[in-house]
Amino acid sequence: MPPPYWCHLRSLLLLIALSVLLAACSRVGLAYRNLDWLIPWRLNDYLSLNREQQAWLKPRLQAHLEWHCSSELPRYVDWLQRSEALLEQAHPSASQLSQQFAELDGALERITGEITPTAIELLQGLNPRQVAELYAAMDEDNREVRQDFLEPPLATQISRRATRMQQRLRPWLGRLNDAQQARIAEWAQTLGEQNRLWLDNRLRRQTEFRAVLDARRSADFPARLTRLLQERESAYDADYRAAYSRSRQALAELLSDLLESADSNQRERLTARLRDLRRDLAQLACAPPARVAAGASR
Repeated sequence: MPPPYWCHLRSLLLLIALSVLLAACSRVGLAYRNLDWLIPWRLNDYLSLNREQQAWLKPRLQAHLEWHCSSELPRYVDWLQRSEALLEQAHPSASQLSQQFAELDGALERITGEITPTAIELLQGLNPRQVAELYAAMDEDNREVRQDFLEPPLATQISRRATRMQQRLRPWLGRLNDAQQARIAEWAQTLGEQNRLWLDNRLRRQTEFRAVLDARRSADFPARLTRLLQERESAYDADYRAAYSRSRQALAELLSDLLESADSNQRERLTARLRDLRRDLAQLACAPPARVAAGASR
């Protein structure tokens, strides 16, 4: 689900961040050290900045990365260490895992707050051609997402959901036994039409974003964009709000059950990978946080 460009900045700053826990990136240290060119490279998929905009963004991006490395990475290391301790339990409860997930929400909120001033100033300076380019990229993403996630029959959506989860878990747990595969299939079935609800919510949020961006010369643009970025649940309707809550709970229950049924080899593999990831992050050296012109990183 590739989002508009500021979400790439946010998610990449999250270390490609804590998503590596499901994506199983084995070279996270290398990826993190190269975020200064990875982020602009990904932004180019959505927006062609001119030389002046690129020169303006570069020191601000560097300041954000230095802030993230010095302020956020220690939190991730601590989070991983506590996760290792939690997973040493025979049966971590769904509530315990939900609490760990909630800390990831806190990381996202801090990063969003950090980059909001940069997003406001950059978006205010976009010309009509750049805005049209951004909207066209969003439309193309939506067509691909609809084709991949919504057009297939519901049974196919559910089957693919289970397959994706198995693929995400195998690097961490290794070969899944029959009972674990059956539990994942049950989880996928329980989510039902989550794809449709997710895409509907995505389109609502993008509609609101377009309305805000189209009024980027207005006096209230900074406040409107800040709300859109920092209060993401404000765009949820009642159906999606309930579905989102159910899906979070269902994921926590799934992981709790999978860990309860994990054998010693699976647990050793999971612990080793978490430990290696924690050590990789702890060994990253950070430059002192930079300070740039007003309107950039706080």
